Amino acid sequence: MHRCRVRLKRARAVGRVGRSVAPGLAAVFNDSARTVMRQLGQARDLTALADTARTLAVKARRKNAPGLLHAADALETARLHLPERDLETIRAGIRDLIALAQVWPEPSARQIRAGAKRIAKRARRTRRHGRGADEARLRHEWRKREKDRLYASSLLDGAWPGPRRRKKSDSLGRLLGMERDILLLMERLEAEPSLAGGPEAAGRARRALRKHGARLRKRADKLGDRLHAGGV
Repeated sequence: MHRCRVRLKRARAVGRVGRSVAPGLAAVFNDSARTVMRQLGQARDLTALADTARTLAVKARRKNAPGLLHAADALETARLHLPERDLETIRAGIRDLIALAQVWPEPSARQIRAGAKRIAKRARRTRRHGRGADEARLRHEWRKREKDRLYASSLLDGAWPGPRRRKKSDSLGRLLGMERDILLLMERLEAEPSLAGGPEAAGRARRALRKHGARLRKRADKLGDRLHAGGV
C-alpha cells in the first residue's frame, strides 16, 4: 500500500510538469490520484504513527517511554480494526489514471522546462513560508512541494533545468516526514490521552515528542537552506 502511494505521488509530480501542455487534464489527474491516495492512506498513517512512537520510546527518558509504547500498541490495534478497503474501487481509480496518462498530449522541451521550473519555484516559496514555522500546515505544505521537486527532478533526468541534488532532497523529505508524523502523534495524544494510558503519560509523551520534533525542525531548516542555495 505504501509503495503504491509513493508511485502515485511520483505520477502526480509528473502530472504537475504536464500542466504546461494540458492544465485541465492535469487538474483532473491530480484530483483523481489524490482520491486513490486517501483510500490507501489511513492504514499507512496509523502504522507510521505507531512506528514513530516506538522509535522515540527508545530515545526517550525512562519515565516518558511507557506512554509512547502504550500509544504505539493502541495505534497498531486501531489499524488492525480498520474497515476492509474496497480494493476494486482502488484498482478502478488507478485504471482511470492510466487512461488519463495515455491521452496526455506530447509536451515540447520548452513546456517540460516550464513545468519543472514551476515545481522548483513552488518548493522555494513553501520553504520560505515553512522555514522556522510552528504551524504544522506550513511545514506539511513545504514537505509536499519538496517531494514534488524530488520526484520530478528524478524522473525528468537530464531535462531537469539545473542540478537535481537528489540526495539532499531525499534527506530533506525524510526529515520533514518524520517531523510531520511527530506533530500528528502529538495531536492524537492531546485529543486522546487514553492512547498513552492516561493524561499524565500522554503529557510526558508529548513533551518528549516536542523536544525531538524541535531538533528535526532545525535540521530540516538548515538542509533546506543548503538545498535551495543557488536556485533550481
